[in-house]
Amino acid sequence: MTTTEQSSLSSTHVLTTLYKGVATLAAPLALTLGPAQGVIVHERSSREAEILTDSSTIARRVIQLPGRGNNMGAMMLRKMVLEMHDRYGDGAATAAVMARAMLHEGVKMVAAGANPVLMMHGIEQAIAIAERELAAQAQPIADLDELTALATSTVGDEKLGEVLGQMFDTLGEHATVITEDIPTPHLDHEYIRGGKWDGYIPSHLLIPAGEAGLVLHNPLIVLADEELKTLDQVRPMLESALADEAKPPLLILARGISDMALTTLITNHTRGVLTVGMLVLSSAGVLLHDDLSDIATLTGGQVLSALTGRSSQNIQSECFGRARRVVLSTNGVIIADGVGDKTTIRHRLAEVRNKLKHALRSDDSNWDALRVRIARLAGGIGVLKLGASTEKEQELQKDHVKKTLRALEAAYDGGLVPGGGAAYLACLPALHEVRTGTDEAYGVAAVEAALKAPFLQIVHNHGAMHPPLALDIVQRLGPGYGFDALQGDCALMRERRILDSLSVTLGALRAASSLAAMLMTTNTLIFTR
Repeated sequence: MTTTEQSSLSSTHVLTTLYKGVATLAAPLALTLGPAQGVIVHERSSREAEILTDSSTIARRVIQLPGRGNNMGAMMLRKMVLEMHDRYGDGAATAAVMARAMLHEGVKMVAAGANPVLMMHGIEQAIAIAERELAAQAQPIADLDELTALATSTVGDEKLGEVLGQMFDTLGEHATVITEDIPTPHLDHEYIRGGKWDGYIPSHLLIPAGEAGLVLHNPLIVLADEELKTLDQVRPMLESALADEAKPPLLILARGISDMALTTLITNHTRGVLTVGMLVLSSAGVLLHDDLSDIATLTGGQVLSALTGRSSQNIQSECFGRARRVVLSTNGVIIADGVGDKTTIRHRLAEVRNKLKHALRSDDSNWDALRVRIARLAGGIGVLKLGASTEKEQELQKDHVKKTLRALEAAYDGGLVPGGGAAYLACLPALHEVRTGTDEAYGVAAVEAALKAPFLQIVHNHGAMHPPLALDIVQRLGPGYGFDALQGDCALMRERRILDSLSVTLGALRAASSLAAMLMTTNTLIFTR
């Protein structure tokens, strides 16, 4: 049995100590806010340094601060920032700046004798009003220009932002974009009509000499969640295909194809008895069954497996799927124009989208798999081809692309609001309707400070104008006005195409207020030695 020694810190010093940690970590994160963002240089070792411009990466690099109380505050902010990034891909720096501002006000008020619990009541009322006002400002995505503007502001690269905006405009609300590495510094994209599944062809003899793949028109499609090894497993499907008057090609997608089953199929193909295409899917386990089930939905077929109670040895005509065109290559298959029932496909799409809503965005593999499944069922995938001068630069580009894709997706969920902190500023007049006691009013004042903070930080990062002066100017101009950090002047954000996703804007406000509430009502810290 082991024991640990503990020490504690209590009284009003707790909030001050936690705030110092929050402010210390928030300072470099704040520099990344806006297009005139600062650059953070991180010394990874005595021989290596890296340039950081992304708030979540900066937060990941900070693993401990001096002073245990300060470190506790910083680590709580770090957790919030990483959760924001995982959920939305954007808004982490905004949330950090707002949390810092709210806590800065809280420290002053609590030190002056305010009751933190009553302050929290005021904060809750003010946040509810701000959420209502933000939602009232939201408008659906209007056109390609708005998509491109949002993508460019998030990814920080005009050319890449333009391509991503075009791809989302082409593919629609549930667009799925996958990245493909290319060996030279270059940017390109293409679209895959239909669904594409990865795998390998078990024999090169299936591909015509000099061709890159095999094109099948109106094939019968077998979907086998089985290891096909014996003659008895493949004979029924061959006989069914040969019995069809049209003698359609046969496509077999399976967990595995080998031994006598493979030999028999190859022999029929090479002798011209029947055109046979085969692919062993690269997915495994539950993912394999999901992939086969999706293909069955698209093509009107049925999966042969123990789960469905059907096997290759007793395959019936209704088990075969059909599609107008299939392209089989050495690394996968594209199935276009399946004959599956449209209502069934819509139901399947709804099921997968519901899973996506409840999936953790921090679980990249599951998230990406669900996104790709949606794209296949919806009938289109975008391929973004990225190349860079160095491997590190390419990885950084791919991270920015992933972040931007999530921001674009979030933009469809609720619409767009004026960017650059202007949407938050437009909420301020409505806070005057809050009727509170003195301590609760201090909580409302803390939210007011938080709503101003992103705008003030963007102006500060630009450096050409005094932030309070810029704030006074835009408030005189009216709702929707903000500071254009690229042009260096005040303007209507919608006219300049400076826009933010409502989902991300709300998420940042909620995350900041949640952290502030937790820290402001904490009165004891316990340290384990």
